[in-house]
Amino acid sequence: MEESAGAGPRRRRGPSLPGPLQVRLFRRFWLGLWPLLLGKWMQLVALGYLTFSLTHSVPAVGLVGAADGLPALLLGLPAGVLADRASRRHVLMATTAAMSLTAFALTAVVLAGHAGLPALVVAAVSFGSADAVDVPSRQALVADLVAADQLFGTAALTSTASSATRIVGPSIAGILIGFVGPAACFAAMGALALPFLLVLGPGLRGLTPLARSPGRRTAWQDLAEGLRWAASDVRTRWILVAMAVLSTLGVGYMPYLPVLARDHLHGGGQLLGLLYTMGGIGALVGGLTITGLSRRLPRGRLLLGAAPLYAAALVVVTRATTAAVAFPALMGVSLAFVAINTASLSTLQSETPARLRGRVLACYGLVWGVAPFGTLLYAALSRVVPLFDAIAGGAVVVGLVVGLAATRPAVRALR
Repeated sequence: MEESAGAGPRRRRGPSLPGPLQVRLFRRFWLGLWPLLLGKWMQLVALGYLTFSLTHSVPAVGLVGAADGLPALLLGLPAGVLADRASRRHVLMATTAAMSLTAFALTAVVLAGHAGLPALVVAAVSFGSADAVDVPSRQALVADLVAADQLFGTAALTSTASSATRIVGPSIAGILIGFVGPAACFAAMGALALPFLLVLGPGLRGLTPLARSPGRRTAWQDLAEGLRWAASDVRTRWILVAMAVLSTLGVGYMPYLPVLARDHLHGGGQLLGLLYTMGGIGALVGGLTITGLSRRLPRGRLLLGAAPLYAAALVVVTRATTAAVAFPALMGVSLAFVAINTASLSTLQSETPARLRGRVLACYGLVWGVAPFGTLLYAALSRVVPLFDAIAGGAVVVGLVVGLAATRPAVRALR
């Protein structure tokens, strides 16, 4: 298991800082996360753009998206066991270094003129594998840095960082793609991972190891224990079901934004960057709002309100033929996504026993690992019905399932 801030989180008095940012170690962690997230968004845009520009194929875009997400299905649960047995900080250092090295390697491949579809798939698998191992340790480590009643706020702050970098990152990526080429985005990803490595090294040395569970247990026994708890706890089970549907049918539209930009909105790389940016603005507004209201906003009600907003906004995106319609709709999709994800993640972080947290959060990562199946499903359906008609149908299903989960008594009672 991993580190805790000793006797408890130390808070710095300062009315200008949200509660979780008054905790010194979390503040360092959060600030170090910004450049890494910025690089990830730049890499995401560049990889999708490069794939589509080389192949002009919707299935190829889906394949690369699947290659990035499928490792979570294979590695997610073992990564959760690792998060509860090893140093979470050391795990994160290894995964961050792997992302940086992969980005630099891809830069070299693109500059050498060897960036075919196989190379892009290999790079996507490498990125996805590092991310799959990273997620349980990173999310569990956050829960070690702050008190349980601050986890709703930390989830919102993390979403804020992701949203802000989602605004800036794709915009920078669009400019670099237009004037330099996608290789510049991959090089930036490699360099921007380095500050987070510094935070994980000297920046978080104040953490002290948590005691391991008594007795000798095998990794398989630890894994089975975590799965049993996730399946038996009613609240956890409903949240995981809702997140599985959201990740499969809801988020599966994202790899097809290059298709939307070219075929429906008649734009190129810069318009694609703006699509990501508009989504980022919506998510940023959601993250900042939730951060400010985290002490007073019931998570159960937040889920219930966000479900129909997500479905309706995504349906509008699929119908959009102009940027004037697509931009605000994507803002609505992202705002609702932040609300759903923040309420769900903070619940799993705060309600799961500390000794099981890595494994339960690995289940959360696993259900997000099924997102590539949604991407592939939409690619397959595009041969039968128009692609964005299929995505609109998926949006309706997401709204119904998340709304149903939010009405369950155990979920509705969340504060």
